[in-house]
Amino acid sequence: MKTSRFAPAFVALFLLPACTIHNGGVPLGGNDYVLATRTGADGSRESYRLSVRSSLGDATLRVVTEYERQRPFLGFQLLELDGPSAAHRGVQPYSGLLVQGVYPQSSAVEAGVLAGDVLLALDGKPTVYPAQFADLELSLVPDRVVTAKVLRGQSELDLDLVTKLLRERVSDSQDVELESAPVAEPPYAGVVLRGIPAVWCEKIFGRPCNAVVVTSVVVGSPAWLAGVRGGDLVEEVDGAPVPPVAELLRRIGEQGAAGATMQWRLRRGRDVAHDAAIALADYSGETVVWIPLVFGLVDGVYADRWSVGPFGLLLSNRNHYVADSSTRVVKTRNVFNALFGLFHVESSPDATEVRLLWIVRFET
Repeated sequence: MKTSRFAPAFVALFLLPACTIHNGGVPLGGNDYVLATRTGADGSRESYRLSVRSSLGDATLRVVTEYERQRPFLGFQLLELDGPSAAHRGVQPYSGLLVQGVYPQSSAVEAGVLAGDVLLALDGKPTVYPAQFADLELSLVPDRVVTAKVLRGQSELDLDLVTKLLRERVSDSQDVELESAPVAEPPYAGVVLRGIPAVWCEKIFGRPCNAVVVTSVVVGSPAWLAGVRGGDLVEEVDGAPVPPVAELLRRIGEQGAAGATMQWRLRRGRDVAHDAAIALADYSGETVVWIPLVFGLVDGVYADRWSVGPFGLLLSNRNHYVADSSTRVVKTRNVFNALFGLFHVESSPDATEVRLLWIVRFET
């Protein structure tokens, strides 16, 4: 865990009051993942995808529904007859639709429609735009015979087509707005929370329940230190099912003022459940001590640093958390310099680099 390099007693030696300021910290969001998938008796399939990428706390629940349907189908592949296409065939622009091709075993193939034909009308109604043809096709009924007027070369032909049904799998999607509630001040946990509406909770989880999503976490906050990350779904709070988001935020404010610890059970997608003990506290304060050209200290939530000598040329140190939402492990990085940078040590969770006299460098 990241801790300040200077104890309060050491700072007190300077006999100068410390200045405390408040900052917003460094928030991190999470990743997209599928909360659940449900398959209906008719073969339809609903997927519930949670997107929590924004560090601002925004989140979206996207519901994607896949199902099979049958629709009238004639088998044309059509393009708009724009100026260049019309000039190439010696006809007026937008006087019909260019047949780019026909689908195998379709009504258009059986009626003798060819690629390069221009579809002038269908069932006596002019066809100028692809959307217009699509509306006409959808209005047909199975086995009905319709007449297509096509231009082939300089000759107009009337071709009879028998309407068939096409079975296809389609996908629709909608975005569900998540519920929010006022956050207690001062902050005690360091999270932004959103609630999934109750009607969608029952669809997703198959039973009436609440669902609260962690949309972002402040790096270095009590929730961050407990392993809470953006994208987590809160399942339990203090051994009981999670309450609605407004109630949970109220409890955070109430228990945070008392300095209590909350127990959360979290899950992200199909991950193994994570139990987080959040020691609630007002984490937003940042202590600053400064003696011009002699000493400086900033002890904050995300990072702390100190320096000795003008501009830190004699000694300087910076220690900060690794802002990585892909792991629940708390990691830190540290950079130390001494004697105008002649001695430099930089450590990370993976390696430590030491540099001497600006040119000698080795890793451990």
